[in-house]
Amino acid sequence: MYRNVLCLVLGLIVGIQLTEFWGYMTFTTDEYESTAIAVNTAVPILPLKVSLADWLYQETRVLCLVLTMPKDHPTKAAKVKATWGGRCNKLIFMSSQDDAELGAVNLNVTENRSNLYAKVRAGLAYAYQHYGEDYDWFLKADDDTYVIMENLRHFLYPYDPEAAVYFGYRFRTTYPHGYMSGGAGYVLSRDALRRLNLFALNNTKFCPPSSRPEDRQIGYCLLNVGVVAGNTRDDTGHERFLPLNPRHLMPQLQPGTWLDKTFYFKMNYSDCCSDTSISFHYSKSYDFDLYEYFLYKLKVLGLPETSYTLPKRLDNKQMEEKLQYWNEQVSDNQEKL
Repeated sequence: MYRNVLCLVLGLIVGIQLTEFWGYMTFTTDEYESTAIAVNTAVPILPLKVSLADWLYQETRVLCLVLTMPKDHPTKAAKVKATWGGRCNKLIFMSSQDDAELGAVNLNVTENRSNLYAKVRAGLAYAYQHYGEDYDWFLKADDDTYVIMENLRHFLYPYDPEAAVYFGYRFRTTYPHGYMSGGAGYVLSRDALRRLNLFALNNTKFCPPSSRPEDRQIGYCLLNVGVVAGNTRDDTGHERFLPLNPRHLMPQLQPGTWLDKTFYFKMNYSDCCSDTSISFHYSKSYDFDLYEYFLYKLKVLGLPETSYTLPKRLDNKQMEEKLQYWNEQVSDNQEKL
C-alpha cells in the first residue's frame, strides 16, 4: 500500500515538473515574441543575425510602381529590376504592354508624353484595386530614377501608413502646398492611395483630366482629398529625394536652372544632399552600375562602421501634430513663377 502511495506521489511530482518544463520551452513562441514587440515598438530588439535593413523589409512594406514603355523593357526597366527594384516588396512596371517576366502591366493608355498623367492615374488605380491593403507605402518612380530602398524604409518607419500623407522632393506651383517631383519619386501612404482612388480619381472637380505633368496633377488630386505634403529633408535641411543626377549637384548645383523658380524649400547650392539620401533622377544605365558598386560592394577599410538606430514611431497624437505642422509650412522661394 505504501509503495502504491509513494509511486503516486512521485508520479505527481514528475508530472508537475514536466508541465513546468514544457511551459518554459513554449514561452518563446511567436505569440510571446509578438507581445514583446507590441509592448516595445519604439526600440524593437532585432533577432540575432538579422540586419536592420532585412527587418525593415518585413516591417515597412513598399510597393514600387515604375513608369516605363515597351521599347524600354529590355533596357531601362530591366536595369531597375536588376538593381534597386529587386529590393521593393513588390515591383510593378506601368506600361502599355504586358510582360510577365519583367512584371510590366498593360494599362491601356497610349504611349505619349501628354498621356503620362492618365497612365499614372491608371497605375495607381491598378495598385489600389489589386494590392491596396497589402502594403504600407506605394512608391511611384520613373525608369531613370534610382532609389536607395533601405534609406526610404528607414525614413518611413516612424510614420503611420494610415495617415493621409505623401513624400518626395517638393516643387512650387500655382496651387497651395505644391507637389512632389515625379522624377525623384514620390511615395503615398496606404491611406493617401485609398483617398485618391475612392474620392479623387472618380471626381472631375477634385481630379480633372489634363495633359499637364503627371506629378503636378497627382499632387492637385491629393491636395483636394486632404492628403498632406510631408517634409523629407533631414535635420540639417538637406534634401533626401533629389530631382537631378549627382553629377548635376556636385561639387555644387549651378544657379540659373529651372530649379531656381520651382523649389519649395531653398536648396544649399554648395552642399545639397543628405547623407541619408533616398533617390536620384536622370540616371543612366552606367549610373545604376556605379551606384550599386559604391553603395553595396565597395568597402573602405579602417573606418568605423556607421550604425543607425530606428527612430521612435509616432503615436496618433504626434502624427496629427506632424501633419498639421507640415500642412502649415510655406515656401521660402521668392522667385516669381
